[in-house]
Amino acid sequence: MVQGKEGRGAFGGFIGPRTLLEAVRNGAPWLFDGTHPDSGRVPSKPAQRLHEHAAHELGWWAILRHAEQLLQACEEPTPAQRTDYFALCLAAHFASVASYVPTDVDAKIRHALWFEPMPEEERGIMLELALGLSRWDITRISARCVHMDETGPVSGHDGERLSVLCGALLGMRAAGRKDDAERVDAAIDEELRREARAFAILEASPGREIEWLNLANSMTHNAGDILQALDRKGVREWSQEPMERYGDLARTRFERYGGAFGKAATLYRELLASEGHRHYPMREQKLLRASHELLLPLGPFLDAWGARLASWPAWGAREHAAIASSLIEGCRRVAGQEGYYRALVGFAKTRSGGLESRELETQLSGAAKKLLKDTELKKKLAVRRESFESSYAKRARALLAGWR
Repeated sequence: MVQGKEGRGAFGGFIGPRTLLEAVRNGAPWLFDGTHPDSGRVPSKPAQRLHEHAAHELGWWAILRHAEQLLQACEEPTPAQRTDYFALCLAAHFASVASYVPTDVDAKIRHALWFEPMPEEERGIMLELALGLSRWDITRISARCVHMDETGPVSGHDGERLSVLCGALLGMRAAGRKDDAERVDAAIDEELRREARAFAILEASPGREIEWLNLANSMTHNAGDILQALDRKGVREWSQEPMERYGDLARTRFERYGGAFGKAATLYRELLASEGHRHYPMREQKLLRASHELLLPLGPFLDAWGARLASWPAWGAREHAAIASSLIEGCRRVAGQEGYYRALVGFAKTRSGGLESRELETQLSGAAKKLLKDTELKKKLAVRRESFESSYAKRARALLAGWR
């Protein structure tokens, strides 16, 4: 596969396809090196156009594998190349959005590419790509899914899909394609109903509060993705009606979808908002990009993730100390969060000698050693996982006990 970067704006003013592909390779090398257990399941059948690889449940991966079809960047791409570029942007975004280094193509798949002049045939292909995103299986490239037998998995990827569908809805309205706009509208409504149903199931299921809170986290971000896609300068001519139906679900008009998104936002705002930062301390730690099994789950419930880090077999004392140092320093750098403390609890409980073992201490950064002596940090690390999660469950139930 061709490697290297193009100049800025190499592809009709957009980020070049080779540069985009390298960004995914940088953040998720395990998609390209054959180490992921699903690597052999990616279809390899050749196709005339890049977008034709999208139909498989691992279509995003197949598009990345066949991206050489589009790697010869040009300043004036054809309409067909622009459509295939849209497919590549979708694939790159879905492959990386739950990684430590997501690609920055949100605006392109939500807005810019939907309003480019194009033949109606190409517009139709883009529409089918957007509607077909529900087929893509992302459960093995995200640690942020709430897996539910009753409804299927729910995650932040669904918010990305919803935002693309919102772009499609506005694009179809702008193009005067009423029937297609109605198809997209129905797909958005179906997804929101599915998520609301998942919330209702977990709300009525004592003992599943951590799943419930993780779902509330994802749903609140998904509602935000919709709002960002609809409430944007330059598209409001076509977004007024969709805004009435889908805009600001987390904060107003809670009669929509049984109030599930308002309830989710209440839980998020009161219990989880401090965990919604961009995890820059972990992005800087390249060791974490070695495997999909090291992907970051939703905070603050990171005890099991910390335990996995502490027992990762490919690392020695130096690497484990580097990870512990990043977590310890992350506690200082991100005010209000609890997740890194919980990861440290899991790490210390799993590793022989804990964070104060002689082998680890000799490798820790000076800043980390100093922070380990902090009274507040020690106090947080003394809280047992069961107590921590039980307190969140009780607070969640109390918050919604009197909800309208």
